[in-house]
Amino acid sequence: MFSLRHDECLFSVLPQLFAIEKIDSHRRIPAFLCSRFIRSVISFELDEDCILPTLVNNDDLFFPQSSHLTHIRITLRYFNDCIHLLNQLGAQLHSFGVSFTHTNIRQYRTISRIASISCPYLKELTITSYRNIPYYDPFVVPLLQRLTTIEYLTLLLAVGVEKFVPRHFIDGYGLQRDIISYMPHLRQFHFHIRSIVAYASHIDIDTIRQSFVHQEQSVDCVLDYSNNSCGQFQIFSLPFIGTRLDFISNRFPLFDENKNTFSNVTTILLFDDVKPFEYNFFRLVSRALPHLKSLEVFNRLEQEEKTMITTNLIEFPHLATLILDDIHMDYTKQFLCRTHLPCLVELLIHYEPLSTIIAQHPEEARNNCSKIEFLYFVDVSTDPTDPLLNFFPTLHCKISKST
Repeated sequence: MFSLRHDECLFSVLPQLFAIEKIDSHRRIPAFLCSRFIRSVISFELDEDCILPTLVNNDDLFFPQSSHLTHIRITLRYFNDCIHLLNQLGAQLHSFGVSFTHTNIRQYRTISRIASISCPYLKELTITSYRNIPYYDPFVVPLLQRLTTIEYLTLLLAVGVEKFVPRHFIDGYGLQRDIISYMPHLRQFHFHIRSIVAYASHIDIDTIRQSFVHQEQSVDCVLDYSNNSCGQFQIFSLPFIGTRLDFISNRFPLFDENKNTFSNVTTILLFDDVKPFEYNFFRLVSRALPHLKSLEVFNRLEQEEKTMITTNLIEFPHLATLILDDIHMDYTKQFLCRTHLPCLVELLIHYEPLSTIIAQHPEEARNNCSKIEFLYFVDVSTDPTDPLLNFFPTLHCKISKST
């Protein structure tokens, strides 16, 4: 799945490079859920990379034979699927964790279905959507307000899509007014919420921090503005429990190596349309995020530091996926020639900058290209006999994807 919408007001896409196809798992999973075996299952979890298929019609059930099921952790395609599932099983659930891969919400009858949800035993809830959610106020907030028995709540959300951005940043006052006050039994609240506001007026971050003074936990926040007329405000509880950061710019002030605040992050999207990313910034990122596995860079600005550093290279020891889609050519050189990537197996890149770097700096680029198994080209259809592909001795799959 490619990063085609980053210019639409800080819109996030999922980091994986290819969408899930309709393969055998889409037949096997429903068959399993309808089997006799599921009748005795109490806890059901799917790997986060496996999506539970969407129902064909509103009369279908996700778990048709599941009278004992009390704990679920799954990934669904749509928010409406979550509402459907809670209407089906909410009365028996004790723990529910859900992630979404698509953000559009079908408005028809959604409010009435949210109002009919009853979860009297639900104590633990986790909702994750790193893709920007529209209609946060009219749909997500009412859902949370229905779940009054929650004791342990985790929200990892991006809020605001195109025309459906909130009118204000989500801050401590909003959390207290819209969520916490509706959950009298709440004991623990972990969150990382990134809200995007179009044409946002500049606000002093210390003013926003005042909204958290009555929180009974450690909280931090980051406020950033870009040249695309959008502002974003990230709030997160501490210790930080998320594994992903999106739209991190040069102005992100919290990469403090001594605090190790984000040491668990494995996926990051770097974005800046104000200032280029320089060598020292990438070095700071590599030190602050020692477990990083997926990295996407979105910056069209030319680097100002042009020195070719061949010693003391930056190293991302666990990075497996690198996405260089919407960038200046300097970042191709930065990662293929000035960075050590011993575990790199997936690369998305434009054909021209890659061919140029390999032609001009073959020895520097060879090490980082030697283990790549999946190579994705944007905006070009590549001939399978292209000599460039010989530079990748372990290549298993080459895909050309037009934007």
